[in-house]
Amino acid sequence: MPRVSRKQADQHRKDVLDAASRLFLEHGIDGVSVPDVMAEAGLTHGGFYGHFSSKEALVAEACAKAFEDRRSTYEGFIERNGSDRKAARAEFIKRYASKNHRDSVGLGCPAAAMCGDLARENPRGAVRATFAESMDTLVDRLAPVLSGKKKAATREETLAQLSMLVGGLVLARSTKGHPISDEILQSVRSALIDE
Repeated sequence: MPRVSRKQADQHRKDVLDAASRLFLEHGIDGVSVPDVMAEAGLTHGGFYGHFSSKEALVAEACAKAFEDRRSTYEGFIERNGSDRKAARAEFIKRYASKNHRDSVGLGCPAAAMCGDLARENPRGAVRATFAESMDTLVDRLAPVLSGKKKAATREETLAQLSMLVGGLVLARSTKGHPISDEILQSVRSALIDE
């Protein structure tokens, strides 16, 4: 069997990370095996170790990728609303605490999708470290979005709002199908948006 080119190998690695990022968000870390990821990427299980040293290494990189993939989404709220930070904040909150976001686990916020899994990961492991670093970066990126004033929200304000959004989304996903799920989303929107 002929060897693949460097370009093909890089594309295969990207395909594996794309598949892993989505699958881990949708099904959780323990709900997805390495063969699942490789099959989703259209590759054989045997090629996995040519790209990653372990499932933990894959999860850590997929976690970082999931956060990075959402970067343009967060930055887009400011761009679309120009200097109107209050409008950008309201748009972000409405979209975050929405039925669509609740129902699109694999395409949504990695913090809400992965926090339950990460609480059970090794506190000193690569996955937990990557998640914490990604959360730290997310807080910095969301500060301009989560401000209704002329200046960006403080770190403490951003953390409090993000915690309410993530917690509300996790609870809404956990109760989906029951009326309280929609009620949770509405209460988060009402508590955070100054209308």
